[in-house]
Amino acid sequence: MVVAERDLQRGNFYQNQHEVYRQNTRQQERKSSSNYKVKYIIRLLCVALLAFLPLYRFAVITESQYRIDKLQSEIKEIELQNEHLKVEIANLKSVARIEDIAKSKLNMKEPENQQIIYLNVD
Repeated sequence: MVVAERDLQRGNFYQNQHEVYRQNTRQQERKSSSNYKVKYIIRLLCVALLAFLPLYRFAVITESQYRIDKLQSEIKEIELQNEHLKVEIANLKSVARIEDIAKSKLNMKEPENQQIIYLNVD
């Protein structure tokens, strides 16, 4: 009976050892599978980021180009207005227009010969 009890105790010991070993391997598998998942998610995020960066760069470039085009069109419009204003200034400065306004609106006349006085400046 002593031998049978010893064999039974050994069997229980080995069985307990085997269960402990299985539990340890299961825990290691869980840890390794969770580590694998974390690594996979990190890699996926890196790939997504690397794909997103060029798209973002092109979006910024396109937006900047749009702003440049808009500013250039505004510059052209302002230059055109400037040219129109220069023409208008030239028309308003014309001697014929000023003479016409003086005669018609201000009732001015050209001086007669008697009204002209010449001064000698030495």
